[in-house]
Amino acid sequence: MNISGNTVFIPGATSGIGLALAEALHAGNTVVVGGRRTDRLEKISAEQPDFGTVQIDTTDPGSITRAADEVLAKYPDLNGVVAMAGIMKVEDWHHPGSFLESAEAVVTTNVLGPIRLIAAFVEHLAAQPASTIVTVSSGLAFTPLQATPSYNASKAAIHMLSEPIRLQL
Repeated sequence: MNISGNTVFIPGATSGIGLALAEALHAGNTVVVGGRRTDRLEKISAEQPDFGTVQIDTTDPGSITRAADEVLAKYPDLNGVVAMAGIMKVEDWHHPGSFLESAEAVVTTNVLGPIRLIAAFVEHLAAQPASTIVTVSSGLAFTPLQATPSYNASKAAIHMLSEPIRLQL
């Protein structure tokens, strides 16, 4: 990926590593930040008026579709998507009642979210002269943390998903 001259959409960039990435990419690129919380999007718009902002909840297929339509309408030159949205939860797997809901939320956010996001943009990106899809894994995919089994598994899944997608595209 060329690191300048791009238009990049980064869902999950209203704080933390995602926001830092958006700020770093801003030099020489058009950056569109996505997130669930409108208050954070409004704050980013006020502090970084050059950033585009789009509300998106990557756990909601309808939200992904709406956000994709909005991004592509406003930024037809989009040539990069970074699937940053993710959650990590501490889980105790001794009893299903203590981990099942958490595990489902982690897998929905960290695995299904990026899959749905890629599905929403892949045809547009494939039509661009140079485009990039970035997924975000973790070292915990390879050296897991005992307290976060579903997170570890979700990041391993993203790693294993990304490799064949790269080969296909």
